[in-house]
Amino acid sequence: MLKVHVVAPSEMLKDIPAADLPEKDAEFWHAVAAELQNLITYACAAEEPEIVMWPYHKADSQYIWEFYVNDLALPVRDAHNWHGQNVSQWKYAGAIVLQGGKVSRHH
Repeated sequence: MLKVHVVAPSEMLKDIPAADLPEKDAEFWHAVAAELQNLITYACAAEEPEIVMWPYHKADSQYIWEFYVNDLALPVRDAHNWHGQNVSQWKYAGAIVLQGGKVSRHH
């Protein structure tokens, strides 16, 4: 069964000061739509998929929405990235970053 934990679109830009919002609103929503499509694509290839896209967290001047697809059928191993996240079940992961009005995607 597919598990989904995704921040509501109405909450994604909530509480971000106007000066920090994307310069081009469409670029932000295109990035969100593209990553949601990627999440769904990777989830379709997993035995027990879990899709996660967190609400943003702020790091200095960056607003960061992290996302990933887990395959919960894979064993949990001692496999961590340099952020300390256990990646043993990951099929796909990344982040959308908003900084200085510019939107970027990272994988």
